[in-house]
Amino acid sequence: MSTMTDALASTTLQRGLLSDQIYSMIKGMIKDSSLAPGEQLVESQLARQLQVSQAPVRDALKRLTHEGLVSQVRHLGSFVASYSPEEAAQAKTARVELEALAGRLACGALDEERRSALSTLIAQMHEAAEAADLSRFRELDFAFHRAVIEASGNVYLPRMWDLLEPSLRVMHVLGDPAFTGDWHEVADWHKGLLDVLDGGDAEAASALFRAHAAGTLLND
Repeated sequence: MSTMTDALASTTLQRGLLSDQIYSMIKGMIKDSSLAPGEQLVESQLARQLQVSQAPVRDALKRLTHEGLVSQVRHLGSFVASYSPEEAAQAKTARVELEALAGRLACGALDEERRSALSTLIAQMHEAAEAADLSRFRELDFAFHRAVIEASGNVYLPRMWDLLEPSLRVMHVLGDPAFTGDWHEVADWHKGLLDVLDGGDAEAASALFRAHAAGTLLND
């Protein structure tokens, strides 16, 4: 292999690594609402801010567009995906079915490590509730549901959850700031979800996860 070929291979690898990092950074900002729905993502501006060329930024935006987190508008550019009321309703319907399936598949399949991780998340929810830290409670809530999705053992379900999560955040489906009830009670709901996963009745688990996901926005 020539020196030029070696250099090209190294450049391609570095570009790939940069693209992955930029992708993860922008995705994280969309998920935590640092980037709002409809906000424009200017390729040249991002490249300048990150002190990189536009190529890895372009690659990252293409990947995010493919996942539905970013929308490409002809002649206008890239924007954080936003959701119409109809799309929001469809996202909620998809979440109900996804969680019902995950509950069925994860039932009886939790190993000690996953069970401990879920129990820890519930304990941390109670701590966040005690501190009236809604932002932290919300992140723990998302982490709990994603952990159950991962516990399903189906590698496609976490990918589907990633497509839904931005719209769920926009709709405040989890951790709604307008909720006026007891956040400790919300944490206890999750203890009920964990208990049903240990119960061995897959249909009961599916039904409870479906009911949980299909509740009003205020009931997460």
